[in-house]
Amino acid sequence: MDLRRALLRIAAGRPHVLVVGAVGTDHLRARVEEELGRRGWPIAIAPADADVLVVVGSPGTELESVIDDVWLGVPAPRARVRITRDEDVVSAFDGAVAVLGDLAGQRSRAPRDGAAAEHSGAARAGQEDEAGSHAGHDGDAGSDPGEDDTGHGEHGEHGGGHHHHGGGMELPGGLTMADLGDDRDGLALDRLHVALGPVLPEWPSGLVVDVTLQGDVIQEADSRFLDADDHEADDVPDAARALTSTARVLALAGWAGPAARARDLRDAVLFGEDEDPAQVLGELDALRRRVHRSRLLRWMLRSSGVGESEVMASLDDKLLSARAAMSGSVAEPTAVVDLRALDARLAGAEFAAARLIVASAGPRPRPALTPPADRKGAS
Repeated sequence: MDLRRALLRIAAGRPHVLVVGAVGTDHLRARVEEELGRRGWPIAIAPADADVLVVVGSPGTELESVIDDVWLGVPAPRARVRITRDEDVVSAFDGAVAVLGDLAGQRSRAPRDGAAAEHSGAARAGQEDEAGSHAGHDGDAGSDPGEDDTGHGEHGEHGGGHHHHGGGMELPGGLTMADLGDDRDGLALDRLHVALGPVLPEWPSGLVVDVTLQGDVIQEADSRFLDADDHEADDVPDAARALTSTARVLALAGWAGPAARARDLRDAVLFGEDEDPAQVLGELDALRRRVHRSRLLRWMLRSSGVGESEVMASLDDKLLSARAAMSGSVAEPTAVVDLRALDARLAGAEFAAARLIVASAGPRPRPALTPPADRKGAS
């Protein structure tokens, strides 16, 4: 085996993974994230950084269309995994490694002259069709036959992929031309319509936020969950939900160690039947003290453009709520942020702070509070 083939196979054994969750799959998505952590596989920050695209649950029509667009942006060699049951997680990831290893071997054996080095879309599609012979949809890895890599339907830099709402001429690549609107001072400035989600790291499953920007400030926000009416609410304990939100905030702030610790505690709540409850509570208290006392975290939150005190208070509430739920004591439940409240929080914030605000809010699908007829731009 030559050095090139060996390096490709080593890389295939530790792929970067992009996770896309359907609405109502928080429990299954947590199981997927737990397995990723156990294997030490990095989370991809964008489709171009991914080797494996993991689809959690059964997406509806809207999210499925986004996933198809995202798949076009994943470079070869690549594998696509769909997981619908907890017991399929391990075998699905093993299948992804096998597919990537086979594709890496094919690429290493390819001729190295200039003509052969430029793989056409048809050649790459042929590779992926062969990868697809290793797997189907439920729990197996591979790509869907008939897909090409021409780049049509590219999802854009924010991992969106759905159509933008709010006016403006659409440009090639799905971008929208800016229009004019009055800012807070009454000046007519360019307004750009941008979509956040539904495919972003540390992002709620299925959430899309359409924002209107003037400069780097969000003027308007309109949030919705894709295919929310097609899925039942996910039965996740309040403690696990609070710890998931905590982990996302800490990860987006750049504090990776405590973020991983919060996720470990979340996994102990969901899957740790053999864990000592007293020990888990002690570790939770230690994490809360570390978060509360950290000057580094406060500095990172200030530099992110989000309200430091508001986020710190939210983190403390989430950790206290998780402790109360785990210990069985009576406590005021953490307030659920509905989509309209999230839109209000985002309006007037800096664009760079949007993902932290969403993670801190931890919104959940609430169709009764956000009926489709009342949602601006909903389709």
